[in-house]
Amino acid sequence: MTDSVLIVGAGVAGLHAATECANAGARAIVVEQGPVVGGKLAAAMTKALAIGDRAEGDSVPLFEALAGNENIEIITLANLESIEGRPGNFTVSIRERARFVTDACTRCKLCRAACPVVRPNEFDAGLTYRKAIYAPMAETLPGEWVIDIQSCLNTPPNYLPCHRCVDVCADDAIHFDLPLDTVHRHVVGAVILAPGFRIDDNASFTELGYGAHPDILMSAELQRLLESPGPTGGYASKPSNEDYPESVLLVLDDMSHFALYIVASQVHQLLEQDVETVAVLVLSQLTQERENARVQELADKADVKISTGTMFKVDPTPENSLSVSYEDFSTNRLVKETYDMVVLCSDVAPPSGLADLAQTTGIELAESGYIAISGANGDGVSTSKPGVFVAGCASGAMTIKDSIASARTAAGDALANLNQTLLRPDYVPQQAPQELAPGPAPAAASADIPEHEKRARIEQLLYALLNKADA
Repeated sequence: MTDSVLIVGAGVAGLHAATECANAGARAIVVEQGPVVGGKLAAAMTKALAIGDRAEGDSVPLFEALAGNENIEIITLANLESIEGRPGNFTVSIRERARFVTDACTRCKLCRAACPVVRPNEFDAGLTYRKAIYAPMAETLPGEWVIDIQSCLNTPPNYLPCHRCVDVCADDAIHFDLPLDTVHRHVVGAVILAPGFRIDDNASFTELGYGAHPDILMSAELQRLLESPGPTGGYASKPSNEDYPESVLLVLDDMSHFALYIVASQVHQLLEQDVETVAVLVLSQLTQERENARVQELADKADVKISTGTMFKVDPTPENSLSVSYEDFSTNRLVKETYDMVVLCSDVAPPSGLADLAQTTGIELAESGYIAISGANGDGVSTSKPGVFVAGCASGAMTIKDSIASARTAAGDALANLNQTLLRPDYVPQQAPQELAPGPAPAAASADIPEHEKRARIEQLLYALLNKADA
């Protein structure tokens, strides 16, 4: 058995699981397919208070702490290529793509001015633009810039018609002659899958007015505006003229717990910024008691006006405001109201490439397309394959707090598959804020041990014996 855990995905769940494993003395190998870590919360990982109250008392891993942790190895621009073996002794192959910028980069930005290729910055929800050589935001991990070779005019190693970035780089940090791929092989005791979720295509919202005016936003775009550091310094200014809105309408067509959580969080953030009028429109008839309870809970917590209606339409006005019309279910009348900004709730979906990842790891997917949860341990993080666990939104959209909780559980289960003699004997798992820290472990009879922990211990013993027999 080994002291290493492989974690696929470097969003809040993956990085929290990595931190838990590293704190226990294990080696956490984090594989991220993007150029930097942090996922959709990357901006919030630069300073302790950036997350606000969205984690409901929990905290997110910070770049500084991650970079300084010797037990965490981060491999970006990488994918899990293969996995063989059994819990406690998996051999994994990781393919890393070239960054073309070395750690000699000082982020001087001269290359950005020289690069002729302009693309929307997906890390700012497309609200800003980047070059083919870029850093997604002001502070990132890794810190060096990266070249989006799919957008770059060069096609290394043979076709290099553009040298503008190389010519201006006084640090000699840009090299198109680097190997295009590097394969890493590791032996790990367990695997945690945390690839997150995907924001669905916004094209389906054109019928609701998206794209007709800059101040008709998706909730993913609004969230990026509300985050600091961000394109507007953390303020929800209007994209059309950068003025602060006096009135905002959030439109919700999905009654899931996750969608309501997003709306409630954004309502709270807008009210904190002293937006005078914040309203919510639900585009469906509330026919179920649970739906009514969820909306009422949102109304009670946020203290905002909530309406239900249909036949929704948004029309820009000559005064650079937005005229909203809809049929109100409570009065059966057409309502017309004017807002400075309208926000449509983004749809979420399983992350891109999840089907390929499932095939590589040999796990099952649910009908929804997310990773299926096995009932073997009843822990909510076990997949159909022993030794492979899931954390965060890869098993379904969830709140930040729930993502962190699942990462904590997945890390604990993964640690049980490692060589315990290589871990810290004084390690105590981090507890959720509302939980009491555990006291001294009593000399309990086996009946006091949870059933899933009994099974984990038995499995660990069996695999240890199998490894010994193999030797």
